[in-house]
Amino acid sequence: MSFVRGIFGENSATDDRYIALSLDGALKAGATTYLAGTLEAATPEVRKMYFSFCGELIQSHERLIDHLNEKGWFKVYGEPKVQLEEAIEHTTAVVHPHAH
Repeated sequence: MSFVRGIFGENSATDDRYIALSLDGALKAGATTYLAGTLEAATPEVRKMYFSFCGELIQSHERLIDHLNEKGWFKVYGEPKVQLEEAIEHTTAVVHPHAH
């Protein structure tokens, strides 16, 4: 049983994989925001700060992707068609958890 299932229960669509993939999206959004801030910053000090934050998020994302790949939750080098099919399957499981 996953840690998250222990909290939310066995019938929950939320699990460790779901949370890790959600974190993936959040890290991408955060890095995108800091990159935009870097490009728009009015002062060199603010630009440097945003650039540093963006770099930290990129490093965190790299570690997360390695973890997702090790768990088999995200195949970095998978065939695009297979990745799309898996994404549809997992999305359906979240949107319609009792359909199976």
